[in-house]
Amino acid sequence: MTMPPGRRRGLVASCLSLMVAWGLVAQWTAFLEVPQQQELQRRQILAISAGAAAQALPTPAALAGDRDRLSMVLAVRRKFLPKILKTYKELQAAGSITDDFLEEKKLKKFITALMSYGSIQRMEEAPDKISRKLQADAKEVEQFLLAKDYANAMKALETYRLDVPNGGGEFEWSAEG
Repeated sequence: MTMPPGRRRGLVASCLSLMVAWGLVAQWTAFLEVPQQQELQRRQILAISAGAAAQALPTPAALAGDRDRLSMVLAVRRKFLPKILKTYKELQAAGSITDDFLEEKKLKKFITALMSYGSIQRMEEAPDKISRKLQADAKEVEQFLLAKDYANAMKALETYRLDVPNGGGEFEWSAEG
């Protein structure tokens, strides 16, 4: 189970502040007793590392696993857009929907690519209006392809393309995958 970034930062800040406090207490108590040389070195190392960690805390660095929306869109684009463009160009070259296209796993892979590409276009964590619209467009394309309605399938694909929002997700059918 992953922890939300805000909660992770709070946990990290709590741990670092505890280390700093422990280091300060260790330094303060060092004046009350005469520690052995080895114990003194450990306390100094802890105090220095806790101080350095506390100084590094205010910088808003990305935590491991945090990805921004654009990087996720581009990753899915690299994975699925070539399949979408290739299949579109094959359909366009054939001029109709062939039985081979329906019998092989081409249709399933094509619709999966459309659904996945549509899903990542959401603007928030949860599916939103944009991603649901694109997934509905993909289902409509699938229905037209299964019915072998070439003209409406191509229109539905164009609708899908136009419904993709700007910001890293948009594409042209003539683009190279």
